Amino acid sequence: MKRNSKWLMILMSLFLIFATFTACGDAGDNETQGDNVADIPTEVQSIIDKTTEIAANYALQLDGEWADEYAACLASGQGRDYAGYDNLKATLDQFRVESGAYYIYILTDMDPNDDYYEITVDGSEEPDDWMVQYETEGQFLLAQNGQPSAALSAWDNDVDDPVWSAFAPVYNSEGVVVGILGVDYPAPEILALPEWNRDTDEWNGMAHPLTPIPAED
Repeated sequence: MKRNSKWLMILMSLFLIFATFTACGDAGDNETQGDNVADIPTEVQSIIDKTTEIAANYALQLDGEWADEYAACLASGQGRDYAGYDNLKATLDQFRVESGAYYIYILTDMDPNDDYYEITVDGSEEPDDWMVQYETEGQFLLAQNGQPSAALSAWDNDVDDPVWSAFAPVYNSEGVVVGILGVDYPAPEILALPEWNRDTDEWNGMAHPLTPIPAED
């Protein structure tokens, strides 16, 4: 997902048909919206499962103490000048290196009244600027609502280099979601399945709707 927000704005305006997929229950369960059937091939489902698991497992390691420090960083208004910022980033850098992900970062919805999430702590070799905006995607909302979720399409990191993204909630010690962890993972399998890459002409248009699924009690 770690793409320029202007590109995302153009993308979201071009495609108006969305289909839904839920990670609740059996990972192979598919849902449909309208006439667009979410018939997910085994290879694609494997990527969805893998990236979702990576995001969920690392997010669990951020819950509590790391998330409390992150919330303090946000509250300080100091951004990268915050005293504990380097330690926050170092944790995400470690996750990126050990997992083999291209990018691992935190997104937070700083203004629920707009259509953007902001990137804050960015565990990348070339991190985005603090508070760069990314237009809201359905998988952000699912993660914000407590459900680790992968995108329903890859995107091109470079030529012949498709990437799949997944997101998971990060909770502070009071059980409040303070951000979502994003993981962008290489998905070379998609070279043979261009219809599952939203940067190709063959893209099938699959995407989560911009309506969050209520969390289960």
